[in-house]
Formats: sequence, C-alpha cells, structure tokens
Amino acid sequence: MSTDSSDSLAADVSPRVRGLFLKNLAEFQTELARIHAGFVPGLSQWSHRKEMPALVFRSLRRVQDLRQRGRELGVSFQDMHFSQRVAGRALLDALCEAATSADLLQGGVVVVHRALIAAIEGYLKRNDTVYDLPSVALLEADRDELAAQVRWAEVALAAIADRSGPGPNAAWVERIQGFTITLGDELCRHPARGGEALKIGRRLGSLPLADAALPEGFRHLEFGPDPLPRENEYPDRERYHAVNFLQEVQAADSCASMLFEAPDMPWDFYFDLSRHLWDESRHAMFGERKLAELGTSAAAAGLSTKAYAMRQTLGPLDRYAALTTQEADAFPGKHLGLKDAIAHRDATSAMAWSYDIADETQHVRFGAKWLPVLIEKTGEPRSYEQVNADACTWRVSVLAEVYKPAAATLRGVVGGGAR
Repeated sequence: MSTDSSDSLAADVSPRVRGLFLKNLAEFQTELARIHAGFVPGLSQWSHRKEMPALVFRSLRRVQDLRQRGRELGVSFQDMHFSQRVAGRALLDALCEAATSADLLQGGVVVVHRALIAAIEGYLKRNDTVYDLPSVALLEADRDELAAQVRWAEVALAAIADRSGPGPNAAWVERIQGFTITLGDELCRHPARGGEALKIGRRLGSLPLADAALPEGFRHLEFGPDPLPRENEYPDRERYHAVNFLQEVQAADSCASMLFEAPDMPWDFYFDLSRHLWDESRHAMFGERKLAELGTSAAAAGLSTKAYAMRQTLGPLDRYAALTTQEADAFPGKHLGLKDAIAHRDATSAMAWSYDIADETQHVRFGAKWLPVLIEKTGEPRSYEQVNADACTWRVSVLAEVYKPAAATLRGVVGGGAR
C-alpha cells in the first residue's frame, strides 16, 4: 500500500479528524445564534420578539453538547471563542446585512438552517453508527432543532405576509444561498486558524441596532409606565408591577444586542448570556400573563424602548455592568413585591416574583463571574470596582433622568422590577 493511501486511511478513520466537523459546526452555529440575537430588538411582531430568545438559547444548548463530544474525540476546543476563525465567515458577515425581519427569517434561518441540516445528514451518512454512535444522537438532536426552527420561521414569514409586511428580498436571499453551496465542505475541512482576537464591540452590516422596534399594535410609552400613586391599594400595585414586568423585554433586547456585539470571550460567556436573554424575555411574559388575567393586554399596556436605547450608548462592558448592578440593587423591592402578592393571595404575581428572584440571583452571579473577564479581555484600565461604581453612577445620573421606572427603582418603590 502506498504512503499516500496509508495517510488517507489514517485520516479517514481518525476520530479527531472526523471530530473537526463537530468543532466547525459548533463554532459556526455559535456565530449564527449571535447574529439571530442581534436582530431580536428589531423584530416588530410581538410573538416573534418574545419567542426568538428561546430559539437562540436552544441553539447554544445544542452547541454545548457538540463541544463536549468534540473534546471526547480529541478535538482541541479552546476556552476562548475566536469569532474571526469560524468556518463560513463570509456567509455570516453577509447575514448581518439583512435589511428586514423577513430577510433574516428567510435567509438567516430557512436557507442557512437547511444547508446545515444537509451538512449534518451528509456527515451521518459517511459515519458508521457503530463506531461514532455517541456523536449520532447529538447530531440528530441538532438537526431536529434546526428543522424545528425552520418550521417556526416559515410560520413567522406567513404572519408577516398576512399583515402585508415586506417580504424577503429575492436577490439578497439568492446571494445567501450562493454562500451556502460550499458550507458543508467548509465545515468538514476548515482549519480554524488566523484572525486576531476581537477586543472591542463589533459592528457588522445592520448590527447592532441603535433602537428597538415597538411591536405592532402596541401603545408607545416613551418614558416608561406611569408611576405608582403614593396612596395606593393592592389592585393598583398588581397592575403596576404587571406593566413593569412587561418592560423587561428591554432587558432582553439589551442582552440580545450584547450577545452579538461582545468581543471575543470564553464560549461559556455567550452561553450564560443567552440564558440571561431568554430569562428576561420570559419575565416580560410574566407581565403579559398577569395583564391578561386583569382583563387587558400587553399591547394595551404598552412598551417603552427608552432604557434599551440609552444602554446602547454604552459599550458592551459598561452595558453589562449597568444591567447586572441594577439587578443586584432591585432585590429588596422584589422581596417586598413577593410578600405583598402572597399576603393578597395573588398566585400569578407570587409565582412571577419567585421565579424572577431566582433568575436574577443567577444573573448577578453571571455578572460577578464575567465582568472581570470582560475587563481583562478588552484591556480595560479600570478596576472591577470602578466599572461597577461607574455603572451605578450612570444609572442615577443618566438613565433615571429620562426613564421613569429606573427613577422609581432608585427611590425604592416596591418591586423595582422594570428594566
């Protein structure tokens, strides 16, 4: 047998060589999920706005499994995620140019996910399931998640069409399809070398979005909900808190934009931030559910985008600090809100407060874990303590001056949940 044939066989049967596909797939899907997150604040259909964060988190959960399996096969997964070294970078950059929600859904979900499904199925056909059975279940789960997201996007596109919204730009979608032709081969062979670590917030195509879209049919609360009257009864408080929970969509939007913008970081940072994003989206739905119980709706109650727009003036480091320090300061009000709901036998609000407290406790832990790493990776000269102090000063001197719920939180009004 020739040396060339021996070398070819050695590569063909090597778990490490085959595991390169898992590595490249995981890194590509990480960047794809980050791009999807970047467009979340611009989704004008309420159902899409509140559901997309869960899809982003689910995508990164599948990536987490692929990364673990890749390590088992001997593939080198560095703790750091280097965004410029990812297979399919030209395709990913093109996706950032999506001009409308329909473009993103058609090109960035339907077209790209179908290409990924084809790549996964091609890989599975080339692998004998006896030898690489542990990878098969994970890849099939990833494929099924991608297929489910395609179906979701197709329903979302139909909803946009029903409302006479702009459809996908055919020329742009065709361009995206052209990039996907070689994607399967890139995922199998990409060497993942080159490209310096990104140390600043990134700007690509249409992203990041300076302001968030007001969902269709929603009342615009420019400066946030009306304050709680000084003299109030529990019905006043339960509605006030429901409306403020709804405003947490702005915290979700800030997490979404930050997930896209953040500099190169350890991969686990993006995973934790995707969970933070989904949690904040769920918290907004706590408010939506309570408002429905009170006989009204999220659209009638209204939303503001002021807090999101103000936070977008900050870089990712200071924005993350502003979010996590605000959460830490809000716990006394949250516990008062929980006691108030229990005292008035309000099960819906009590459940919302309980899970909000549990989630926000985890978010504060995320901040304590990742802010020092962000400081290190970006070369920030300020200390951890100074960054936190600056965030608190910004919230008092800037955010609270223009956004009523922030001012109420800083004055210690019961609940202090709106962000």
